[in-house]
Amino acid sequence: MAKRESYTIVPIAIKRLKLASLSTITTLLSTATVRSNVHCAILNSVQRNKWKNINLNTLKRLFIAATKPVSNIRESRRNAELVLQYSTAYPFRVRAKDMICVYCHEEFAEPNMYRDHMDEEHKTFTVYTAFAHCHRGQEFLKVDITGLKCRICSTPFENLQDIAAHIRDTHGFSEINTDIEIRMHPYRLNSEKWGCALCNEKCLSLIKLCRHTASHYHKYTCHVCGRMYLTNQALKYHTRCSHSGKNVCRKCWTDFPTLELKKEHVKISKSCWQFCCITCGERFASWEKKQDHLTEVHGREKKVYGCRDCDQTFSSRKPFYKHYILVHSDKSYICPYCDFKFISKREMENHKIGHTGEKPFRCEVCSKMFPREKDLKQHLWIHSKMKRFVCAICEKQFAQKVSLKGHMKSHHHQDTFKI
Repeated sequence: MAKRESYTIVPIAIKRLKLASLSTITTLLSTATVRSNVHCAILNSVQRNKWKNINLNTLKRLFIAATKPVSNIRESRRNAELVLQYSTAYPFRVRAKDMICVYCHEEFAEPNMYRDHMDEEHKTFTVYTAFAHCHRGQEFLKVDITGLKCRICSTPFENLQDIAAHIRDTHGFSEINTDIEIRMHPYRLNSEKWGCALCNEKCLSLIKLCRHTASHYHKYTCHVCGRMYLTNQALKYHTRCSHSGKNVCRKCWTDFPTLELKKEHVKISKSCWQFCCITCGERFASWEKKQDHLTEVHGREKKVYGCRDCDQTFSSRKPFYKHYILVHSDKSYICPYCDFKFISKREMENHKIGHTGEKPFRCEVCSKMFPREKDLKQHLWIHSKMKRFVCAICEKQFAQKVSLKGHMKSHHHQDTFKI
């Protein structure tokens, strides 16, 4: 198949053009000088759309679209696809503290687990699907290059540029154009020390490493907090989430006065649930519920999580990760009073309060003291005029779930209820 050439259009004097008919635009565009073997994309667009007239801004957008170096974007993406296919560069996405597989969307807390998953589950895969969550024309993948080597001959490499040249020159993949960037950002993932693959700077967490790595490529800066982003879309998303309000639903962009109201909204609004079945489109509040749906409705075999260091198996990710960190990892947090282990520092600090009896959080309304901030926040609903919980039988309203539960037991003699 012949390679499509890039092309340019000689500028036409259109500054004084305010409004033009379709025939005028067609005549103007047909006089534009283009390479003879390439069709003019602008003329195509105008002829394809049955417009009676077209304004100057639309015409400018058409010229920009036609002269944009689309072939460079395609070649750059093709470079990335070939490197992914013939190297051990593992693409990933990030959510909170976890790495997400770009092919099956499974989440991993440990880089070693993610690499094992890629080796076992995705030795063969359709590489173009790795770009499914990227904005068109701005596809930059995060890839783990720890132990980077060629899949064909097992030669090790330190960076993506060298392995791309090797795949082209040694193994004859002439489609790789090393004059065009590879649309991937390299990471060396190690949970013991999150180090930048470009400058070796050490970061405290995966999220901070991602932010630091992005600074090597950043083009867009937030004028409010100074954070830098690779694309304008990413900057807009950040501004909308971080600076339009503290409690914004990231699906419907509704702003709530409190975090608790936002959480309640997310719980009951199915359209805002983030886990979606790609087969039927049904949405779920949690990854586990989505997996149950895939098994029960679509007949997918239920995945069993087996620990690689012992014989224990688990039916879902969370108990598996908890087991691994508490039993086989040295990253657990130990209570200094009873030696009980926790997977996070926050859990350990909350547990310690039971030993010390401290109650540092005070209600400004009634002066009642609480050991944890979340307990105080829950208590404040008593003083609020807003009653979130409604009895399904008599429609009486309550500020707290525990009050509704007590009401159901004493008045309706029911131990279970639906909100």
